[in-house]
Amino acid sequence: MAAKSDLLRLLEQLLSLPTAPFHERFVSSFLCAELKAGGIDFLLDEYGNIVATDGGSECLLACVAHMDHPGFEIIHATATTAEAAWYGGVDAKYFIGARVVIYDRASGAIRARGTIATITKDPLGRVEKMALSVNGRVETGDFGTWNLAPYRRQGELIHTKGADDLVGCAAILTMLKELKRRGLKKGIRAVFTRAEEQGFIGTLGMIRGGALRQSAKIISVETSKALPGVVLGGGPVIRLGDRASMFDHRMVVFMDRVARELQKGDKSFRFQRRVMDGGTCEATPYQLSGHVSGGVAIPLRNYHNQGTTRIGAEGVHIKDVEGAVRFLVEMAIRPEDFESATEELRRRIESGWVKYGGRLLKKE
Repeated sequence: MAAKSDLLRLLEQLLSLPTAPFHERFVSSFLCAELKAGGIDFLLDEYGNIVATDGGSECLLACVAHMDHPGFEIIHATATTAEAAWYGGVDAKYFIGARVVIYDRASGAIRARGTIATITKDPLGRVEKMALSVNGRVETGDFGTWNLAPYRRQGELIHTKGADDLVGCAAILTMLKELKRRGLKKGIRAVFTRAEEQGFIGTLGMIRGGALRQSAKIISVETSKALPGVVLGGGPVIRLGDRASMFDHRMVVFMDRVARELQKGDKSFRFQRRVMDGGTCEATPYQLSGHVSGGVAIPLRNYHNQGTTRIGAEGVHIKDVEGAVRFLVEMAIRPEDFESATEELRRRIESGWVKYGGRLLKKE
């Protein structure tokens, strides 16, 4: 398994990169470079999504994560002001007066910093556009995010401008590298998508393009808002559903079996189970398109940078990320257990009928 130092290096490098919906090129380039260096086959589809493979011919299981985080794009600029289109779900109360950073669309270098002066909402009350006062020269097409530290470690916690979902990308990439190290070809795909925060745009492109066979089972790997019953440091979460849908019970049974057996062999491995309905993840659109889908969540503090009263860094626990990698590797090693896990549960439930069912046919 990947050393903790290797995982931390990957997290620091990845989380330090700028990203926003439709502006994932720097994250994408980094992931492609890591895959190439690791000797892992991959391709870019026509929408810019990345599909990597462990070398297995038939795709049995696909782990998906997205490369963007809520942010904005400059649509008009002057010497001291700018107008921007906002992409992603953040409550309107956080915007006015919040500080932002703006990146050069071509190089990714910081071009300016600014403050949000006014916002415009759509009919549903979601922020759609905003006016900025800026210190520095910006151009149409530049993009930005909240002005937060890219990466800061405090004990076992990582604070960052955007864990969602670059931490998920890091976990999947580490899983794929581990399969490569072990020389395993189990039919696993790693999928890194674009513009998830603006309505699963990259995901829907993949679905419509047929990049994954209908038989491929989907695991959405997300950082997801920590809710009552889930704690940071308590391990990865078997996600029973999200805000929009409940996931396939067969996937939950499979995940539960793998997690419990992993825990039997290593008491230090911890996991949690919950409906993580703080947001909607990529498992839902895949499930609606007919795929068997499920989710693994890494508990997240300050979901979408929404602190108690103002914008703040997102936070994840290193042990949860490490646990998620171990869990994904274990599921990837044994995708064929998917069917047997459900059959085992069926036999266990029906065993009572075999033993006692006849009693109901006898008269007292």
